Amino acid sequence: MSDNTPRGVRDFSPAEAISLKRISGIAEEVFKRFGFYPLETPALENMSVLNSKAYGDEPSKEIFVMKDEETGLRYDFTVPLARYVAANKDLVLPFKRYQIGSAWRKDEPQKMRYREFAQADVDIVGSAETGSDAEVIAAAALVLEELGMRNYVILVNSRSLLKQVILGLGVPADKEVQAIRILDKLQKLKREESLAQLSALVPEGQVAEKLLGFVEQEGSNEEKLQRVSANVAESKDEVARMQELLKLLSAYKLNGKIVFDMALARGFDYYTGFVWEFAIEEEGKRLPSVGGGGRYDSLIGMYSKRNTPATGSSLGISRIFDVMGSSSASKTYAKVFVAVIGQQNSEYALNAATALRGNGIYLDMNPLGRNLSKQMEYASSLGIPWVIIVGDKEREANKLKLRNMGSGDEELITLQEAIEKLR
Repeated sequence: MSDNTPRGVRDFSPAEAISLKRISGIAEEVFKRFGFYPLETPALENMSVLNSKAYGDEPSKEIFVMKDEETGLRYDFTVPLARYVAANKDLVLPFKRYQIGSAWRKDEPQKMRYREFAQADVDIVGSAETGSDAEVIAAAALVLEELGMRNYVILVNSRSLLKQVILGLGVPADKEVQAIRILDKLQKLKREESLAQLSALVPEGQVAEKLLGFVEQEGSNEEKLQRVSANVAESKDEVARMQELLKLLSAYKLNGKIVFDMALARGFDYYTGFVWEFAIEEEGKRLPSVGGGGRYDSLIGMYSKRNTPATGSSLGISRIFDVMGSSSASKTYAKVFVAVIGQQNSEYALNAATALRGNGIYLDMNPLGRNLSKQMEYASSLGIPWVIIVGDKEREANKLKLRNMGSGDEELITLQEAIEKLR
């Protein structure tokens, strides 16, 4: 990170940027396989959109407001999507969109948490079916698998089911939202802190201890759901929906574990049904989540006169990069470097380079008139795997000398042979 960058933002070197773009590219490719199509919304949104209470009180404080206080930087892609759908009433439903880009949050910078970050979202608007929730979860999970991150865990819950549990175990209705927020921080806080906060919220009897013990209790997904059914009379329908979601997800044959986590709520108030997170496990430890999502059936109604069901997943591209590290050994996309010996061979070399580029081969060549030794050093420093050397002998023979930078092997070949080998 450069010394002169503002807090919470960072530079990416060419090798890092190549890795970052690879992550985004794989995400886009997987989303397209599922039939999703792109939508681009602006970095700036009106504050009337961002301050719609969609996020809740705490996240709303983290919005970067422009000096005129009428616009702000987008906080995520979900609220802009809701605004877009509300303004375009002729959309064909279901509307299946993805968006990849940057978002900004005036958060306190810390490890794996930045003020500017890249993310990739995939959403289905206009479907209330559980199959749509399963599809956006599976699409995001398969991105992780394509990236080689097979040690992930999908944590799933339902805000509706959690609400029934909280009310069923004695929390007053007017304190339900605060109780959900406390439970959602259970992974970050010590148990004693969570219990103290719940006890302060609901001091009556043993409600706090009972609730905390209930959501913490271990067991298989089915055992936990049976426990909810046995203790919360009104939960039958929501338990059945969760069982359906788990069954649908199993049909996708995902590599990651799927865990019903009763404490999971996600931070935004716009979630109304299923919620989920993608966490990575390393050496028995669970790292911060690399993505999440949920169903938000009431959000679009905040910007129009009609409620429209919607669900979506979001992957933190920047956070995935932090977990994976820079996987690129190269500082350039160029696969081959054309080294020219002598000005008299420049035109011949340029003709060869143009033909190679015309056949889709990424290529760099000597722009400074350096000697051969310096050109080879340059190619090596960028991690370019092949070098084509063009001197008098090569030009006179109407051929090219191709050098493998890894093995050091060289061969004299025709332009067409070079195209076939490098392509």
